Amino acid sequence: MSGAFNFLGMKLQGDPSAPSSLPEMLEVFELLKPRPSSHPLMRIGDNTDGSYLVPDDLDGIAACFSPGVNNFKHFEDTLVDTYGIDCHMCDYSSDVQNFRTPLKEGRQTFQKKWLDVRTEGDNISLDDWVGEYAPSGDLILQIDIEGAEYRNLLAVSDATLSRFRIIVLEVHGLEYMQSALVLRNVLAPFYKRMGTFFSVAHAHPNNCCGDFAIPGTSIRIPSVLELTYVRKDRVSDAAYSPLLPHPLDVSRNVPSKPPLFLGEAWLANGRPPESKIKMLEDRLDALVMTTATQPAGVSAEQGDLMLRSLRTLTEKAAALAGQDASENRARDVASGRRYMLSSSYGETSNIGHVHASEPFFFHTAIGKNQFIQIDLGEVRNIRTIRIANRTDTCFDRATNLFAILSTGDAASTESVFHFHTPPAFLSGASRTCELTIPPSPARYVTLTSPAETALHFSDLKILVVD
Repeated sequence: MSGAFNFLGMKLQGDPSAPSSLPEMLEVFELLKPRPSSHPLMRIGDNTDGSYLVPDDLDGIAACFSPGVNNFKHFEDTLVDTYGIDCHMCDYSSDVQNFRTPLKEGRQTFQKKWLDVRTEGDNISLDDWVGEYAPSGDLILQIDIEGAEYRNLLAVSDATLSRFRIIVLEVHGLEYMQSALVLRNVLAPFYKRMGTFFSVAHAHPNNCCGDFAIPGTSIRIPSVLELTYVRKDRVSDAAYSPLLPHPLDVSRNVPSKPPLFLGEAWLANGRPPESKIKMLEDRLDALVMTTATQPAGVSAEQGDLMLRSLRTLTEKAAALAGQDASENRARDVASGRRYMLSSSYGETSNIGHVHASEPFFFHTAIGKNQFIQIDLGEVRNIRTIRIANRTDTCFDRATNLFAILSTGDAASTESVFHFHTPPAFLSGASRTCELTIPPSPARYVTLTSPAETALHFSDLKILVVD
């Protein structure tokens, strides 16, 4: 139905339910993907939401402009104290007397105003603000204004926009990419304009609001995304490839929610080991926090698996930092291999061979510490474990999984990884999920859960690198 539609303060005329075409959405997706850059990234701010990754290219920057400070300014304080960069802030919803840290006299300013496209009343435009406080020199823009970024950065002049050497920007409402009205009138023009002046150096999904899939593809995009832009004249080579996630990322903007990660489609050359280790660490950290806050706490079995997982991650990080496994071809070695179960359900056997079957190819009894152990016949270098849930019902039983890898040598130490099963997998919306790890030697692969549950998969693949 045609009419007026308000998208984050921008009034659009048309039908917001009319879908975007796949080529249109893919074009915008390409504009969101990080590219190699000339400088390594560093984190500025504290260890929580409100810190950002920026290129180590701050020499000679005259000032930082930060609309939307929400009464805290860890980022801006670090810029002043460590890098000698003056900071100018505005936010009508904030009050200087409520700031968690006081203004640094002579180095920081604050205006109780909204950033908007025109200077009037309680609003100030980016052109006028920059012109008043920094008439010359390169700048930083740190902007988190809950959707108002679109109209402000579309309205600002080319002269002002091009003065920003670095922009750290939180963008909102990306799920509206699926609406042709919003995509054609706001999102595509916005990201094309940004792409004219800047290159994306880093992307970090905010875990506040989930993600969505571009219809007909496996590409998932978060509804809220933090982007680090660097002006194109500061990118002279491709010395630093994107790391998603980056080891310095604060992965959970909302600590009570699980971390969100950008998929392989966001990367041109595969995910390097340091990013894989970061994902494993963040998922395990989220599991520890979640179980610790549950009424029953953490069982002894689960606590033991968590500690062993942490030990494995420490060892892998030390042994594999910098190793690039992306050039190796991975292949499945589980099909047809013998498995053993902790128990069996009904008339099923607790011994068999791995094979795809619906609704499942094995079924344990219900209980704690149920497992399936696969014997690969020889030690292989394992890179990925992929499971397909049962196809009919009880999808949520595949919860709280851990993968235990062993060479079978009594003198060797088992490797333990938490196998994250996302909500879409546990609801049946997604049939498969996988655990990708730094290449790890093992003959025996055990999938187990300390929860009171049963295990039953319709397929299981173990991918190795030769």
